Amino acid sequence: MSDVAEQLESLQQRISACNGADTPTDYLQRVTLTETGDAFNVDFYGDCFDESYDDLLNTLTIPGVAPYIRSLILRGPDEGANGTHNWDIEPLLATDAMFPQLETFSVQLTQPADHNRSIIGSIYEENGILARLLAKSPRIQELTVPSAPNAAFFDVGQRPIRFLSVDAGYDTQDFISNLAKSSCFPTLQCLEWGEYHETYIDDYLANCTLKEDYQGLFRSNAFGPVTRFVWRNPVLTDEDIKELKAIKPGLQLLVVRYSNDYA
Repeated sequence: MSDVAEQLESLQQRISACNGADTPTDYLQRVTLTETGDAFNVDFYGDCFDESYDDLLNTLTIPGVAPYIRSLILRGPDEGANGTHNWDIEPLLATDAMFPQLETFSVQLTQPADHNRSIIGSIYEENGILARLLAKSPRIQELTVPSAPNAAFFDVGQRPIRFLSVDAGYDTQDFISNLAKSSCFPTLQCLEWGEYHETYIDDYLANCTLKEDYQGLFRSNAFGPVTRFVWRNPVLTDEDIKELKAIKPGLQLLVVRYSNDYA
């Protein structure tokens, strides 16, 4: 454990050294470490386009470090390229490193005032990378991601996920219908889903989830253990939502609507 602590503390110092004396507070890059038992919780705040982010991911895949990571949180300022703030986690998955103690993986979601869309991916597509993360994390319980995973995510096998928060990002990838047909998350208690929300596109509604897919989810065995559903930016009507709620009357359902339009 001392070797792991030394590796992570060295990482912490390197990332802190990336900050200049005149760096604004909101842009100060940092790593916060918390030791819990025989594992570490890692909270990174910084620029996903910077070398410090690459340093973080490369350090976490060191064979003597990866087995001791219990949680990983990735956050940063509202910076992007062409309106996209893309968290490329490929370096985290490009080696044989496994994360047997990883219980929480969280990447910041897009906030209403943000100018950039947060996503998972090297460019725009998710390309099954979240399935690869799941395959390396047999104990994962909490997952928060700003891009919907593709169908391979549901073929990895059972995982003890209790909390699952997903934003569609640039493509729903049929997330709701794929989840409805799955049997891989038998302990799922809280589901949060952010609908496709690229409202500046003329036909954006054509890329949103169909009412029939939500009906299939609410009636599915996969949705059976869920007691709380947080629904961000649904495009269905209030009457449609009432009909869905009637399918599972005991469900705690919270609808959140916001706009990121600027005058």
